[in-house]
Amino acid sequence: MPASAVPASVVLFRALLIASVATGVAGSFLDLAFPALIPESMAKAFEALPPPSSLALFGAGVLVLITAGGIVTTVVGLYLFQPWSRTLAIWMTALGLLFNPLFGISMQSGWAQLLLDVSSVLWGAVLAMSYVSSLSSRFAARENADF
Repeated sequence: MPASAVPASVVLFRALLIASVATGVAGSFLDLAFPALIPESMAKAFEALPPPSSLALFGAGVLVLITAGGIVTTVVGLYLFQPWSRTLAIWMTALGLLFNPLFGISMQSGWAQLLLDVSSVLWGAVLAMSYVSSLSSRFAARENADF
């Protein structure tokens, strides 16, 4: 194998990482871009629900600010096989799980939910590969030969 060739496992890992981010972003904004995916009667019923408490919204806002930078940092760190990125990924994943109860009731189209579910599965595959595959040794090394 030529010295410049990137192993297939690295290419797969990075492709899964990028696909996870891309499907998550697409799923998050799909209903905003295509509001017709949610029937108008459902959208009106959802808008009639009482909003979450201001304390919950404040808590969610703080979490969004903290995790936004943390997630970007985590993705870059995982892509570059930085040793700290796996631990940060676990923390950001756990922190991200707190969003659901703080935002209260939510409504998404089936297509948006599909993309978000695919993103979650891909993210799980990325985390698993980073800990239990042959790639785990790349994270243990302080200096990486190829980026």
